[in-house]
Amino acid sequence: MSSEVIVAFITGVLGPVSLLYLKNFLDKKKAKPDMVKEALKVSELIVSKMEHIKEEFKVDRVWVTQFHNGGHFYPTGKSIQKFSIFYEKLSPEISAIQHIFQQIPVSLFPKALAKLYKDGELGIVSYNTDETYDLSMFSKDYGTKSFYMIAIDDLDGHFIGVMGIAFNGKEHKLSKDEWIFIRQKVGAIGSLLTDYLYKKK
Repeated sequence: MSSEVIVAFITGVLGPVSLLYLKNFLDKKKAKPDMVKEALKVSELIVSKMEHIKEEFKVDRVWVTQFHNGGHFYPTGKSIQKFSIFYEKLSPEISAIQHIFQQIPVSLFPKALAKLYKDGELGIVSYNTDETYDLSMFSKDYGTKSFYMIAIDDLDGHFIGVMGIAFNGKEHKLSKDEWIFIRQKVGAIGSLLTDYLYKKK
């Protein structure tokens, strides 16, 4: 076999095959996304926004829930819609509730969640005089005086979670500027969750 034929074979056949092999090898070597690192980064950003609210308004509890499915109805297999508290920031003397509110069916709080779905927020300045949306347990069981909930939407407007704010020491009526501040923080949290939840693996 002449040298010209050998050169032609190497450049015409082995060259492209080698390049294809090298490309596949490099693609496999590409680092896959570190899901734990990504989750921790998002969590850190969300918690910092919650901490900012806690410090700004001296609230006793700030928490964020997210909706998820948790099992299926028999016999249709339809998903059961639930929520869990994923993030919680507290004053030192306040007991955590995050471990209690896990895998909670949305049907347990239909009035409050319907109000949030429709209006995007609800406020209970006083449990003695205001509509409590079936949330009186927060006053009775956890000593909450004033309680606010704000819907968290993704960038397409889907209702994906809730941020709650509780004042335990005394009643507190949020001012217009305070509402604006909190809505901005909730919008930022919605953007973070959208990016995290919808990001392709």
